[in-house]
Amino acid sequence: MTAQKKNISIWKNKEFIPFIFLRFALIFALFMQSTSVAYEIFEVTRKEIFLGLIGLFEFAPILLTAFYAGQLVDKIDKRKILILSIATYMLISFLLMIIHFPTVRNHLGINYYLALCYFCFFVLGLTRAFSGPALFALLALVVRKENYTKAIPISSSAFMIGSVLGPLAGGVILAHYGIEITLISAFSMMVLSMIMCLLISTKPPQKSEELSEESPWQRIKEGLKFIWASPIILAVLSLDMFAVFFGGAESLLPAFVNKVLNQGSETFGLLRSAHGIGSLIMLLLLSFIPSLLRGNVGPKLLGTIGLYGLSIISFGLMRNLVLCFIVLMLAGCFDAISMVIRQSILQLKTPENLKGRVSSVNSIFVSSSNELGALESGVAATILGLVPAIIFGGSMTILTVILIAIFIKPIRKVYLE
Repeated sequence: MTAQKKNISIWKNKEFIPFIFLRFALIFALFMQSTSVAYEIFEVTRKEIFLGLIGLFEFAPILLTAFYAGQLVDKIDKRKILILSIATYMLISFLLMIIHFPTVRNHLGINYYLALCYFCFFVLGLTRAFSGPALFALLALVVRKENYTKAIPISSSAFMIGSVLGPLAGGVILAHYGIEITLISAFSMMVLSMIMCLLISTKPPQKSEELSEESPWQRIKEGLKFIWASPIILAVLSLDMFAVFFGGAESLLPAFVNKVLNQGSETFGLLRSAHGIGSLIMLLLLSFIPSLLRGNVGPKLLGTIGLYGLSIISFGLMRNLVLCFIVLMLAGCFDAISMVIRQSILQLKTPENLKGRVSSVNSIFVSSSNELGALESGVAATILGLVPAIIFGGSMTILTVILIAIFIKPIRKVYLE
């Protein structure tokens, strides 16, 4: 009965539903936009390294500004930061639409076209440095603490549905209607996310935070000191950075689809969505069997990331479209479990007044794993070859899990209720 009341209280929360639709629409738009532009860049260049550079240009601004963004999120209204972030996303989306119109693109030439695309990815990364911590901290203000373990899988499901449907819709629209209509669709979803954000009330910081006379650097140091003194949180962030960094083989999908499977944009969109489909299935399962996220979750976290690495190795060895889809879907299943465990640990073990700063550090670790992982995959593919680079990445993911389990022992025993 208690669990049922908690469930009802979440969905009766008038701000939780707009928050979920906000997260879905924004992720849908960003994934549709990034995957379609990445495919176009590969079509123009035919070189994997240019796909890797996307990751570099997205990560660089996050590295430079995330610490400042985190302490700012703790200090001012989270909703205001989100509104400004989404407005910036919309502006960059509009610019991408303009440069992909045939007359503009032909006038620019390849070099200027690539330069503008990478500039857009740079600004998107810069914006994400602020929107990521704001979203993380906002969830804790929209729902009550006792509902965190119920709200996190739902929020993660919204993320995963967006990450599934975004690339899938992007691939289909790209194949049938072209890049211009694809980017217009992404822009429309960003408008929806802005509307949902405006339905959420202002979320000012705690008075002690608002009136704090500490300098930004002192506030940043406070967040870093907390993380360093918390081996479990440090291990969670390290797993995200190093393990998934080497497992970023999915950034090579445009090249893999073209060179290994000899398929086109629809197949690319299908495979790009496989990870999200697997994650969504697992998140739905977790919502029905919440006991999987209780008790000692340390071994589950380590085991699922190790299996994720094994799935990446298997993907590199596959030559059949159906088998490729299955192993990428399995990778998504394992990633979903580890993601929910990581987010639950961070939400439950981080003080309210430090959530923005801890999330900003997390955004650096996540971006290191995703964006720099894309760069690592692109460089490795250039040096080792496409398939060996994928196998190498999966192997290094497994090795990372083993090393963290050995050297940061508290991660083996993490209890969640």
